[in-house]
Amino acid sequence: MNRRMRNLHRSMGVAVAIFLLLFAATGVMLNHSAQFQLNQRYISSNWLMAHYGIGKVEPDAVFLLDNKIISQFDTQLFIDASPVTHIDRPVLGGITLDDLIVLATDQALVLLTRDGEFIERMGAEAGTPAPIQNIGTYHGEPVIQARSGMWRSNFMLDVWEPMSLQGVSWSKPHPMPDSVAKQLEAFFYGKGVSVEQLLIDIHNGRILGAVGVWLVDIIGILLLVLSFTGLWMWGRRL
Repeated sequence: MNRRMRNLHRSMGVAVAIFLLLFAATGVMLNHSAQFQLNQRYISSNWLMAHYGIGKVEPDAVFLLDNKIISQFDTQLFIDASPVTHIDRPVLGGITLDDLIVLATDQALVLLTRDGEFIERMGAEAGTPAPIQNIGTYHGEPVIQARSGMWRSNFMLDVWEPMSLQGVSWSKPHPMPDSVAKQLEAFFYGKGVSVEQLLIDIHNGRILGAVGVWLVDIIGILLLVLSFTGLWMWGRRL
């Protein structure tokens, strides 16, 4: 019985010792967090960001207009990595006209300045054909592909004429450049996970989620069992 108890005590001791070393190391580092400025140091490894639910940015739409990346996340519109305005419908495409950015949704055209400042929305009440399927240009003039057919207008966008054209430069989705994606990730998620936060989560087991919390509880129970079995074996020797 004593040998079995000693073997159990030894096995539990090894398992607990590994976790105690980890807890001690993280605890010491956390005690000096302010000194080492651990709350200002960040880790942005892909696996760690994914573990914390911080993934890559996934825009609903991306277009390249006049060397600027126009992207939409839900209703928020960005030019490059700067938020500019909200559009309540999905952006289907866009063109530039002089000093304007013209974006098309299925219900209307949205006019912005080159800096992204909202000017106006031109829907059916302004004579814009709808529902819109795409937008493009033909020799510099705006063209809309609607369900009812193809329509061309002037630079004022106030008169639309139905016609059939060949060689229209239709708006097409564009890949999100890595440089802009990283800036958007910083906008949405910050710099990453601070070293201090990571150490805290390791220390309390939350780095593993709910399983980690239970694991810490089990280690605590094992530590109690080790204490009692150690005292019991020590008492048997007296």
